[in-house]
Amino acid sequence: MKSAEGRGRTLDEAVDAALIELQESRRNVDVKILSETPEETLVEVTVIDQNAPTPDTMPAPANGKAEAAKSLVEGLLKHMGVRAQVSVRTGSDPITLDISGRDLGALIGWRGETLRALQAVTNVMVGKHLAEGERVIVDVERYRQRREHTVREIAMRAARQVKMTGDAITLDAMQPFERRAIHLALEGDPDVTSSSIGEEPERRVVVGPRKPAGE
Repeated sequence: MKSAEGRGRTLDEAVDAALIELQESRRNVDVKILSETPEETLVEVTVIDQNAPTPDTMPAPANGKAEAAKSLVEGLLKHMGVRAQVSVRTGSDPITLDISGRDLGALIGWRGETLRALQAVTNVMVGKHLAEGERVIVDVERYRQRREHTVREIAMRAARQVKMTGDAITLDAMQPFERRAIHLALEGDPDVTSSSIGEEPERRVVVGPRKPAGE
């Protein structure tokens, strides 16, 4: 099993350092604290055996909407000549379809643009099975999960820079789920705020200093 050591001033910083090296998310690893002092924490992070059954990989119960979306995506992939498996992620709301296979980078595209288009087509074609406002999420090899971890790291770095300089930072254009991850990562920070500006597909997040109450 893959593992890496991480060091940091806090447990979270140490774990994040190891996760960056492993390119994994917290839900896929076990953490062991090797040493802890007021100045530094040392951890060993080990990737969990992905072959072990988990709630996300167990067969999904029958669901008309989910099965309709799954069949649609399977048909689209076959038409595209892409050999992959499609499964319904259990316990997810909204409905989430996981696509797995080999060499699926082209299905994700630059910064997930191809995946975004595939999801849009899926929602248009399966729309008659969905309630108003309901949508289907399409994910390829847990790309969204990995990308969310990456943008959280970007959010933390931006927040640190804003605190040091006092100047707002405008991040690169991001997809809606990425912007949401940024906002969630910073919502509890008492020193910075985050907001979205612009129109799709160039909508961006601005991270700025939080003004004291009354100003």
